[in-house]
Amino acid sequence: QQPIILTSGTLSVGKDFSRFKAEVGLLGNHRVTESVSLSPFDYEKNCLLYLPNSPPKQKNKAYFNQISQEIATLLYATHGHGLILFTSYAAMSAVQTRLNVEKLPYPLFTMSRNAKHILKQFKCCPGSVLLAAGAAWEGFDFLGDCVSLLVIPRLPFPYPDAMQNHLLDSYSTLQEFIRAIVVPDMQIKLKQGFGRAIRTENDSCVIAILDERAAKGQRYFDDARRTLPKMKITSDLKDVQEFIRKKKSENYFMEP
Repeated sequence: QQPIILTSGTLSVGKDFSRFKAEVGLLGNHRVTESVSLSPFDYEKNCLLYLPNSPPKQKNKAYFNQISQEIATLLYATHGHGLILFTSYAAMSAVQTRLNVEKLPYPLFTMSRNAKHILKQFKCCPGSVLLAAGAAWEGFDFLGDCVSLLVIPRLPFPYPDAMQNHLLDSYSTLQEFIRAIVVPDMQIKLKQGFGRAIRTENDSCVIAILDERAAKGQRYFDDARRTLPKMKITSDLKDVQEFIRKKKSENYFMEP
């Protein structure tokens, strides 16, 4: 029999491959062996995770105003160079409208479902900001200082569908289903999104998660934290500014 190797940076949650193996029908197959290799990237040195103490709450009527202001503040702190990854096109559009009113000093691009040419424009415009959703969570490279700020407004939980409803019937409680299926799927997607930030050993980036459920002491803080590599965490925007000032060259601040 011919051996097959499956490899990716997002097959596992930590060192656990069970969710992936269940999806592809390999769970319980004694011939399957697993291995997790350490990344060569120095995340503790080159990454900073920003989690605000009091992030905007989605149920608040002013949520999109507040989240847009939080994003704008972060962009000023990092001098642009930002990628904002949304879990829905509706949320992306709402924030885009508000950032346009903000009149940021950084070129603003929006990647719609059929606008991959926007990626080229974004990469060719130093200091600019890209709002994106959908396929932008995986498979795109943003090397160097192109993305020095990665903002994730909402944790990428999967939307309910027929397959999930079918899987739900296999669990005795909703909480068991969430822990076994929903959270691991979110973690894998979060890892994919995080991968847009650091593409080479010399890249450096601030990663901001603005979902109130990921704040310290909240329901999914530990799940989000365990998903990402070990790195420094802050809730202070001054730390974000200092990190960028320390990591970036003088030319970085001449853009755009």
